[in-house]
Amino acid sequence: MRIPIISWKEKGFVKSALITGLVCVLVFTLAVYGALQYQAVLQSDDLKVAEQAKARMTSGLLEQVFEYTANDLLAIASLPAAVRFNRYRNAEWEEALQLVFKAQLGQKPTYSQLRFLDHDGMELVRLDKNGRRVFKKYEDTLQHKGGRYYVIETAALAEGEVYVSPLDLNIEKGQVEAPYKPMIRFGVRVVDEDTGNQGLIILNMKGQTLLDTFDTGMAGSHPAFLLNSEGHILAGPDHNDEWAFMFGLPSSFAQYYPEALERILEDDHGWIETSDGLFVYETVHPLKLPNGDTEGKHYTWKTVSFIPSAALPSSALMNHSWVVGFYVIGVFLTLVISFYTHFLIHKRRELRRENERQSKRFWKISSVLGDGLIVMDKHGVLTYMNPEAERILGWDAQDLVHKQGHEVFHVHEQGNPDCSVMDVMKTRQLYRSKDEEFRRKDDSTIPVILNAAPLTSDTGDEGVVISFQDFSEIKEYQETIHSLAFQDSLTGLPNRRVLEDRMQLAIALSGRHARHLGLMFLDLDHFKEVNDTYGHDAGDILLREIAERLERNVRETDTVVRMGGDEFIVLLPEVSSTENAIVVAEKVLHAVSQPVVLPLGVARVGVSIGIAIARGAGLTVEGVMQSADKAMYEAKRRGKNQIFVNEYLLPDNESHSHS
Repeated sequence: MRIPIISWKEKGFVKSALITGLVCVLVFTLAVYGALQYQAVLQSDDLKVAEQAKARMTSGLLEQVFEYTANDLLAIASLPAAVRFNRYRNAEWEEALQLVFKAQLGQKPTYSQLRFLDHDGMELVRLDKNGRRVFKKYEDTLQHKGGRYYVIETAALAEGEVYVSPLDLNIEKGQVEAPYKPMIRFGVRVVDEDTGNQGLIILNMKGQTLLDTFDTGMAGSHPAFLLNSEGHILAGPDHNDEWAFMFGLPSSFAQYYPEALERILEDDHGWIETSDGLFVYETVHPLKLPNGDTEGKHYTWKTVSFIPSAALPSSALMNHSWVVGFYVIGVFLTLVISFYTHFLIHKRRELRRENERQSKRFWKISSVLGDGLIVMDKHGVLTYMNPEAERILGWDAQDLVHKQGHEVFHVHEQGNPDCSVMDVMKTRQLYRSKDEEFRRKDDSTIPVILNAAPLTSDTGDEGVVISFQDFSEIKEYQETIHSLAFQDSLTGLPNRRVLEDRMQLAIALSGRHARHLGLMFLDLDHFKEVNDTYGHDAGDILLREIAERLERNVRETDTVVRMGGDEFIVLLPEVSSTENAIVVAEKVLHAVSQPVVLPLGVARVGVSIGIAIARGAGLTVEGVMQSADKAMYEAKRRGKNQIFVNEYLLPDNESHSHS
């Protein structure tokens, strides 16, 4: 066997190739490693910016929910019904306050309960909402809540301050209610300086509203956590880890990520990278004051976005199979470099698309907000206008974009060249106002509540973002609440409070000018049979029809009032004689007796009418009403569908009756 002989030239070639190959492998390894690390740093920076923006946006949305709810509670506490019930604590103002509570709960789906408690924590008025149904708690079911933390904290507030409780689960009879009902409570004091009476108004808001807002804002491919100020999980990817503090259990987040939690609770916002992954966080303050300070600094939440180590750019790139192939197949270095270049371009495009998606998600959320949103650059040129702003102002966004929109819609005081909205770019502070006016496309003006904040981009461009609400709707709502306190909710007729005011006026005119006034008490006959035969809904239809007939058959100066049930009152502030009042009563008797067409048939009812004819300087509301009431009962005693008259004359106190 012949052993092949390797020449020195061949040995030198092998050695040179080996050295060159090793050098190339080393250079290639360093180049690949450096390129991968550089790309990972770029992607990590973009990832941090995107997640920080998402956490900050979610924090702002949550703070906005707190602010709107606190404003609602302060508005309720300042209404006459709340102020006067606190002062008098009587049935009349209790009913008015119940109407206010009912209207508030009916219009706000996120509210579940409104209560008025005395200073010791005893519930005086309580309305709950179950689904769409609002119902009141009767006196025998009202509870003493003086030992509950939110009552104690609210009672210690200064006047005009709002208490916000931590978000926890609802507890009934000492037990956590199942299924879980996240709940957050708002409280405010009501103080009457004249009587010294103090009360508390407690508003329960469904905590699920905040959790849904959090889920919407933090939606994405990475896990997200909402933590309370002790680091307990309020919302997270695993529902089994939530609400541990309600059962005396330690924080799961603290057990899983102790190093990250310490930093998250310590700083207001930022990011921290540990062996577990990257944590990006932002702080939520329940209530912010106009100067930027916060109420109850010990009470905060944290919105946390968590990217596990395996999902970080550095780990993801190292796990790509093409990296191993690229490293092993050094022969195809040029081809692999070309592939790698295209890969970098592709990854950069993906990051750009992700940033665009994050931006679109933000604008999508802003487009469904209940507030108008306008963005202008530093020159006052409008760059964005959301659909709600278009609806409120009557402009199409395309009509104002790239124009001096600020001069079009913002109403300035005469002779004042300064603009507080645009000045936020100089002051770098949030500007809030309830006294601004915006001009609509039809040249009408509307009052608005607005927040203006400076806007700065990464490229250095400056501008201002304005969020606003049409305050005229709130005014109309307040006027509606006020009208409910003076109207019968079923028929729309004035209620007893209006009747007493108008009777006082009629009595005063009677005493001054010796005029006769008439008061008619009406009680429907056979109304119970209508309810029993056709149902209560049909009874309500009949009552509304009777109310309309009564108004059609009296003068414009007369007042028709529903006292409740099937009882009505007609005030005739000026009648020439008893016979004149009887003529009116006979018209009413005839109108009421006509058939009423109901969904299930035709009904007939009668009416017993008692009339008090009064005149004199010493008349009283109670006296005239008692006289009319007695006359009505006498009419019913005589066989129903009758008219009976009492003449109640002063000062000689002579009384005469006519049937």
